[in-house]
Amino acid sequence: MRHSHPMPDQPLTKFQLRRQMRTARRALSPYQQRLASRRLCARLALTPALKRARHIGIYWPMDGEIDPRLLLKRFPHKQFYLPVLPRPSRSTMSFLHWHGGQLPYRNRHGIPEPLAGRSQLCAPDRLDVVLLPLVAFDPSGARLGMGAGYYDRTFAFKRLRPGTGPQLIGIAHQLQCVASLPAESWDIPLSLVATDQRLYQCR
Repeated sequence: MRHSHPMPDQPLTKFQLRRQMRTARRALSPYQQRLASRRLCARLALTPALKRARHIGIYWPMDGEIDPRLLLKRFPHKQFYLPVLPRPSRSTMSFLHWHGGQLPYRNRHGIPEPLAGRSQLCAPDRLDVVLLPLVAFDPSGARLGMGAGYYDRTFAFKRLRPGTGPQLIGIAHQLQCVASLPAESWDIPLSLVATDQRLYQCR
């Protein structure tokens, strides 16, 4: 009788990896999330990019994402902006000034946004630093997002004009680090990935 050999481990598909990572970060307790947020923000606050920046794109954490909002207390004199999803006629996000207060409006994905017209608008290429949420990353700086491509389209100009626009910093829990991710032609280059445990300089 011939014994069948087990198949070698197949790499996870993007769909499987997204599901695995989202489940893992949602499983963190509120205490673990608060501790990770404090450690992340303390580490970010020491980076030259954040120290120099005046206009910073940030995000509202959802679905277990690590929370960068403590940076507003660390840097009360800097300007922070939240992304606003594009209207159907547009493909790129806008960034609206946010003072740190509650946001009663939620977009079509249920994510809180400042209301346009009540806040100061900042074009993506005028920001100094943008903190991007991600689902998974590898030590070289390749990132896996949620798949909608909002950040990739909004900052596509950085592939065409390297060195222009804001520094892009990926933000994640350390548990979202994987050994390797395939790089796609449309991926925007990150300068840094920051987690609750360390910083990764991107190639």
